[in-house]
Amino acid sequence: MHNYINMRILLFSLAFSCILSFNVSAQCLTKGEIQSKASQIEEDEKLNDAKKLEQFYLLKQLWDKCKIQPDSVYSNILLKIGYYEVRINRDFDIGINFTKASLKINTSNKPGSSKLLAAKGYFSLAAYYYRMLLYDKALKYFDSTISIINTFPNNTNYTIQCKLYMAYIYFQNGDYQKAVEESTSGLYSCVNKKDSTRFLELLTQRSQSLYYENKLDKSLEDANLMISIAQKNKSVYELASALKIKARIFQKIGNFNVTDSLFKEVIKARIKTKDFEQIAADYNDYANFYLDSLNDHSNAKRYYLESLAYGKRAEDSFALARATINIGEIYLEQGNYKEALKNSTKALSLLNIPVKQNNIQPPTAQKLDIISAKELALVIMRNRMEALLQLFSKTKKQEYLSASVKTAFVTDTFLTNMRHVQTGNQSKLFWRDKTKGFYSNAIKAGFLANNADAAFYFMEKSRAVLLNDKLNELNAASYLSKADAAKQEDYEIRIIELQQKMSALSDTSKKHEALQLQLLNIKNDYEQFIKSLEQKYPVYYQYKYADNVPTLEAIQSYLAKNNQSFVHYFFADTATYILAITANKTRFIKLSQQEFNKNDLTNFLQLCSDKKALNNNYQSFALLSNSIYKKIFQPLQLPGGRVVICTENTVIPFGALCTDINGKHFLLNDYSFSYAYSACFLMKQFNNPPAKGNFIGFAPVSFNKSLGVVDLKNAANALNTSASFYNNDKLFTHTSASRHNFFSYAPSYSVVSIFSHAYADTTDNEPVLFMQDSLIHLSELQTLNNPATKLVLLSACQTNVGKKATGEGIYSLARGFASAGIPSVSATLWKADEQTIYAISEKLNQYLSEGMTKDEALRKAKLDFIQANSSEKTLPYYWANMILIGNADAIQLQTNRSGVYLWLAAALLFILISGAFIIKKKALNNL
Repeated sequence: MHNYINMRILLFSLAFSCILSFNVSAQCLTKGEIQSKASQIEEDEKLNDAKKLEQFYLLKQLWDKCKIQPDSVYSNILLKIGYYEVRINRDFDIGINFTKASLKINTSNKPGSSKLLAAKGYFSLAAYYYRMLLYDKALKYFDSTISIINTFPNNTNYTIQCKLYMAYIYFQNGDYQKAVEESTSGLYSCVNKKDSTRFLELLTQRSQSLYYENKLDKSLEDANLMISIAQKNKSVYELASALKIKARIFQKIGNFNVTDSLFKEVIKARIKTKDFEQIAADYNDYANFYLDSLNDHSNAKRYYLESLAYGKRAEDSFALARATINIGEIYLEQGNYKEALKNSTKALSLLNIPVKQNNIQPPTAQKLDIISAKELALVIMRNRMEALLQLFSKTKKQEYLSASVKTAFVTDTFLTNMRHVQTGNQSKLFWRDKTKGFYSNAIKAGFLANNADAAFYFMEKSRAVLLNDKLNELNAASYLSKADAAKQEDYEIRIIELQQKMSALSDTSKKHEALQLQLLNIKNDYEQFIKSLEQKYPVYYQYKYADNVPTLEAIQSYLAKNNQSFVHYFFADTATYILAITANKTRFIKLSQQEFNKNDLTNFLQLCSDKKALNNNYQSFALLSNSIYKKIFQPLQLPGGRVVICTENTVIPFGALCTDINGKHFLLNDYSFSYAYSACFLMKQFNNPPAKGNFIGFAPVSFNKSLGVVDLKNAANALNTSASFYNNDKLFTHTSASRHNFFSYAPSYSVVSIFSHAYADTTDNEPVLFMQDSLIHLSELQTLNNPATKLVLLSACQTNVGKKATGEGIYSLARGFASAGIPSVSATLWKADEQTIYAISEKLNQYLSEGMTKDEALRKAKLDFIQANSSEKTLPYYWANMILIGNADAIQLQTNRSGVYLWLAAALLFILISGAFIIKKKALNNL
C-alpha cells in the first residue's frame, strides 16, 4: 500500500482508538467478533459515511495487529474501505488499491476466500473505472463480474447492473450494435427478476442504440413501450427519455410538427426532475432539430444557450462542450470561420484537452481517445477541419491548409483506434457512413495542398477498411494452434446458424426470443474467447490489428512490376476526385458537381443492363457513354493496357465506355479492366495453401422445387467445356452440385466455377447463391476453411449486387468470397444472358489455362464473343456484364503429374532395358 494510506490509517488510529463506540483496541478479537463489529458499523444508521470509514480502518488495524490470517471477512473490510474512500473523498487510487487487495484474497482459491466477494470486488473495480471514464478497463471487470456471478443463480441483480453499465459504455464508444445486444440480454434478466426500474433503463438504452443503427421501427416500438410503462409507474424521468427518442425518430422521418410538439413535452417533463445535466442534453437535442432540420439559426442558438445555462448549473463540462461546438457549427454555416475555430478550441478545453486559443494545430489522437463520447470528439475535429479549410480558401494562408492536413491525420488515427475497440459490424458500418464527410474534406485538403501522397492515404482509409480488417483476422488465424483455430471456427459457424434460423422467424415469436438469447450468450462467449487469443498469441494480435496503408511509392512499384495503371475514384457530395497512378507518375483531378454529375453513372448502368432500352435508345447511350469517358477517363491519359479501377458504391463496366459519339469504339478495345476494393486489397499477400487440383465446377442444372427457380439445361455441358482446358479437375452436376459438396470440396481447388442462379438486391436482404438442394447465404461464405482458391467464377446473375455500405462498397456475393480470403472473383453486374455467359466463360477458361493474366483473359474472351456475333449480341448488355474483382495475375496451375510420372516410368524402363542389353552383350564378348 501507498505510504499515504498507511499514514491515513495511523491518523485514524490516533484520533479514534479511545473513543470508538465499541472497544477494539484494548484486546484482540476473534474473526467472528470482528465480522459482527463490521456488520454493526454498516447497519448503524446513526453513523455517517465518514465515521464508518474511520471505524473500518480501525478494524483493519486491529486485524493486522492481531496477525489474523486474511480471509473473506478481512477482504470485506478492505472492500468497504475502498468503497467509502471513493464515495466520500473521491480518491479512486486508494479505492482501487484496497479493492485489488481484497480481490487478491478472494481469487486465491485458498480456504476462507469467497467467490461472491470476488464478484463484488470485480464489480466495484468496474464501477470505479467507469466513473473515471476508463471504459476499456471497466468493461474488462464487468465481464469478470458476470463470469463469476453467473455461478450464483440468485444474484442476477449484479448481472442486470453490469449489462446496464456495459450497454452505456458501448453506446458512448459508438458500438451501437453491441449496446443493443447488452441491453437485450439485460432485459431478459429483468423480466426473470421482475425488476421494472432497471427494465425501463435498459429499454431506454436499447431504443437509443436502435435509433443510431437507423432501425427506426424497432426503436419506436421500444419507445412506445417505455411511455406506457413510465406513465403507469409515474416515472417522469423515463417518460421524458422515451418522448425524446420518439421526437428524434419523427425528426428523422421528416414529420417536423410532431417532432416540435414532442420536444416541448420532453422539456416540460424533464424540468420537473430538476436533473440539470439531462435538461442541458434535452435543450441541445431540441436545438439540433432547429439547426439540422429547419435551418433556423436563431432558435437553434437560443436553445444551445439554454443548454449552456443548464450545463453550468450542473457543472457538466461535457454538456458545455457539446453546446459550444454546436454553436460553432452555426458560425460555420454563417461563414464566420474564425469564431467556429475558436468554439472548437473552447470545446476541447472543456473536455480537458487544452489548446491555446490562437493555436490552430490539432491535439494528439491519444488525447482525443480520452473523450468518452466518441461522436462529440468526431464533431469537434470535423468542424475544426472544415473551419481551417474554409479559412485557407478565404485567406490563402498556407498555415491553415497545413493545419487542416495534420488535423485530418490525427482524426483518422482516432477513428482507427475507435474501430479497433468496437465489436459489432453494424456499428462499424454506422461509423463508416458517419465519416464520409470527414474523408471528403481530408481528400480535399490533399488536393488543395497538391499532396498526392496524403490524398492516396485518405482515399485508401475511406475504402473497404472492414474488409481489410477481416482479411487481417484470417491471416492472424494462421498463428493459432489447431485446437484454438477449430474452436474459433466452431463459434463462427454456430453464430451464423443461429442468425439464419432467426431470420426465418417472426420477431415476436417465442422461438425467436429463445434463439436471440442463445445467440447473445454465444456471441458473448465468442468475444471472451477472442480476447483470450489476443493475450495468448501476441503475433495474432499484431496481425489482426495491422492497419498499414501502402504508400504511393509502394503501389507504383507494384504497378511497374505488373505493367498496370491504378485509378481511385472518390465521389463526394459536391465534387469528384480522381487519382490516377502509373509506375512513374500520378495525375490528380477534381471535378465540380457542375462539371460531372455522378448520377450519370447510375443512368449509364441502367441503360447497359436493360436490353430493350439499350436497343431502342442506342444513340442516347452512345452520347452518355462518350460524355462519361471524356470527363472521368480521357483526362487521365493512361497508356493502353491493364487498368485497375477502384470505386465505392457504383461499379460500372468501364470497358463499355465509348471513345466516339456513335458508340462504335469501346475502351474494351484498348484496355483490360479489373476492379479492386482498395490498393491495400490488391497488394495483400494471401496465405492460401497449395491446391489439390486446378479446376472444380458446380452446375445444378435443375433445382429442388422448394427453391422456385428455373432449370439451366445447358449448364452441365458448358461446365464440361470449361473444365476440358484443365488438368486435375472435378465436376459436380445435377444432384451432386449440393451445398455440402460445395463447402467440402470447393476450397481445395485453384479455380472454382459456378453455373447457377443467384439473387441479390440493394435492401437488407442477404444475397444468396443457389445450389441444387438449398441456398448458400453471403454470411456463410465466411465458413470456407482456409481456401486454396485463387479465382471464383460466378456465372450467375447479379453476383456483384447487394446492399451499399458507405466506405465499404457493395455487400455482394463477390465481396463475400473476397472476405473469405479468395483474392479474385469474376462477378456479374446485372441479369445475365445464359448463352453469352457460357460462351465468354468457355474462352475465359481457355485463356486462363494457357497462363494469361485474368484481366487480359477476360478481355480477349469478350472480344472473341463480339467478333463471333453480330447485330444485337454486340450490345454491351451481353458482354459487359462480367467483371473481374481483385488480383488479376495469372494463375499458377499444376501440371498433369500423372502424365509426368508415366513419362518418367517409361524413361526408367528404357534405361533398365538398355542397361540389361549392354551387360548381356559384354558377357557374350567375354566368352
